[in-house]
Amino acid sequence: MCKTAKILTILLILLCFILKINIGQNIDSLFLKIQNVPDTTSKIELYIKMASYSYQKEKNSKEAEKFLFEAKKLADNYGKPLLIIKVSNEIGVLYRNLSRYSDALLMHKEAYRLAEMVDNKNQITLTLNNIGVVYRRLDDNSRAAEYHLKALKIAEEIRDTFSISVSENSLGNIYSYSSKFNEALLHFSNALRLSMLQKNLLGQTMNLNNIGEVYEFSGNYEKAKEYYFKSLGINKQLNNEKGIAICLNGIGKVLLYTDFPKTAYKYFSEAATINKKIGDKKFIAESYINLGRSLVMLKRFDEAKQCIEQGMRIAHEIKSKTHLQLAYETFSTIYSEKNNFKLSLQNYKTSTLYKDSILNEKNANHIATIQAIFETEKIEKENQILKQKQEINDKEYKRQKYFNYSLILGLFLSMILIVVVYLALISKRRANKLLSEQKDEIEFQKEKIEQQRKNIELKNRNLEEAYLIIENYIGKITDSIKYAEQIQKSILPDIDVLKCIFKETFIFYKPKDIVSGDFYWYTEREDKIFIALADCTGHGVPGAFMSIIGMDLLNQAVKQQGCEETDKILSFLNNELREKLRKGKEELILKDSMDIALCIINKKTRELTYSGALIPLFIVNDGVVLEIKPDYASLGTSNRLFNKEFRVHKFTLKPNSWLYLSTDGYIDQFGGENHKKFMRTRFLETLVKMNYLNADAQLDETEKQFEQWRGRNEQIDDVLVWGINI
Repeated sequence: MCKTAKILTILLILLCFILKINIGQNIDSLFLKIQNVPDTTSKIELYIKMASYSYQKEKNSKEAEKFLFEAKKLADNYGKPLLIIKVSNEIGVLYRNLSRYSDALLMHKEAYRLAEMVDNKNQITLTLNNIGVVYRRLDDNSRAAEYHLKALKIAEEIRDTFSISVSENSLGNIYSYSSKFNEALLHFSNALRLSMLQKNLLGQTMNLNNIGEVYEFSGNYEKAKEYYFKSLGINKQLNNEKGIAICLNGIGKVLLYTDFPKTAYKYFSEAATINKKIGDKKFIAESYINLGRSLVMLKRFDEAKQCIEQGMRIAHEIKSKTHLQLAYETFSTIYSEKNNFKLSLQNYKTSTLYKDSILNEKNANHIATIQAIFETEKIEKENQILKQKQEINDKEYKRQKYFNYSLILGLFLSMILIVVVYLALISKRRANKLLSEQKDEIEFQKEKIEQQRKNIELKNRNLEEAYLIIENYIGKITDSIKYAEQIQKSILPDIDVLKCIFKETFIFYKPKDIVSGDFYWYTEREDKIFIALADCTGHGVPGAFMSIIGMDLLNQAVKQQGCEETDKILSFLNNELREKLRKGKEELILKDSMDIALCIINKKTRELTYSGALIPLFIVNDGVVLEIKPDYASLGTSNRLFNKEFRVHKFTLKPNSWLYLSTDGYIDQFGGENHKKFMRTRFLETLVKMNYLNADAQLDETEKQFEQWRGRNEQIDDVLVWGINI
């Protein structure tokens, strides 16, 4: 066994030595060619090939950079702009792959300046696309879009199919990261069609991979995997290591999102090995973070932390906000799993700051558009002022012209007749007086227009400042309410759990705003199931606070107080709400109250007990509706308005009975041809009509009826309908 190992080791060393000799021979052969080639253009081409060989085959970026600068030195001395443009772009691409983005931009912009100077549109489009790609790497999608759109416009003018394809692909990436998936797919599909027309396999791999990424971002994981594997197949055919690594990462993410972390880890590991070999820091950072995310799902938190730290170090180095946001988010998850909630919250806040930074850049792009419109309007106003000045000059010219004619005529007539001269002088004085008045009026109008222009500029500046402040506050408030929405959803019972408890059930839940004042609740004690549906006063944030209080009091009544009678539970809620909302005997009714329907179902005897406050119970069996009316008072009202026991209704349910509970948002919704309320009668007809359907079909029918009735009208209140088959 030891001899075999020694032999294998010797063979491996010999193989590496032979490969090294072969690589050296390749470089040496290119050097010999350079020595023997007489013309400068061919020497420059050979230096570019040597740089490509050093970077792609030997992974020696320093050697590649040296060869490219030798080529640039020759091109600068030779003085041909097209050669300088080509070499500058090659250096820029190398710096981009090494994540040296500032240096890359310097080289590409030098190439762009020369391309514009010689008016070579092919090189202009190529260079504009290169600059756009660098800005995409820097997460500056606004500038990237600007350069790619410029490139696309020129490429379409000169019918440069390759540059059109590159621009379409890059614009697709920008729309994809901005969550505009339809626009992204349109651009990527155009790019793929052009790549296929050119039989450009490398272009096809990028287009297919990007289409897969759009489907990944939009949650269509099967489609995403299909396109990633198509791209992977062509990349393997081309032996394109970078493309292979990108596809492996994409497939790994899809597997991660579909709960296959172990397989995802395998794909991420393969991608990481290739990326380290290539040396592209952006993709190395991505590989480490993806490995960390898969290890988190595998509960290997210490290993995950090491991977994320390595990825974060590289992300800081290349200033990648997207990767830093993802790294901090993953750290937050790790600390949360370890019950270190303080560090989890710190990392979550840092992640949110990076996310806000990216979003603020999008807002800045929108403001830049508004600024462009403003500048256009400003130019138009200045043009109007110039036009008015021109009109004034024309009037002045005409005045001078008339004056000269009058003077000539006067001199001519003075020689003929003194009387005529005298009359001419009088006419002249009158004309001068009139012209002087006109001139004064014109000057006055000029001053007035100038003052108006200054006032408009001041108002525009004030409006811009106010807009920025308002936009900032709106963004923060909306983010807070959306987070509250997630909290509220987590508190409400899971519909999948309810489907396990009841034979069939559905819930149509549609808040008017992001969060809702309507809620549903259930719990179990021995053979009894407790269910409740409530409508808290108002909607949005105030209603959501009331709903949380309501659910907490229901849990207290049943689980802590041990109440098992519907009237006692409602009395407990009524008293507690009065106490918490501080309603005394002499107070008028306030807006903070709660309507509720509460049922207790005995699973063995099928006995139903119901008490309600303004929310009725509907029982439907074989097309017949039985309505059990509630007490006509809300919970939490003052003693003066309601101070008695709640009624209790008991029934023995027939097999296959359907129970329905609904807040008033559904019945009170305005709509239809005459813009009227839906009303209780139409609601009962809907229950009878859909009673024979299963739960999923009833949910679809309930939503369909509501949306058809509402049409384009605004939703007036939170809506909640609960159907249960017993």
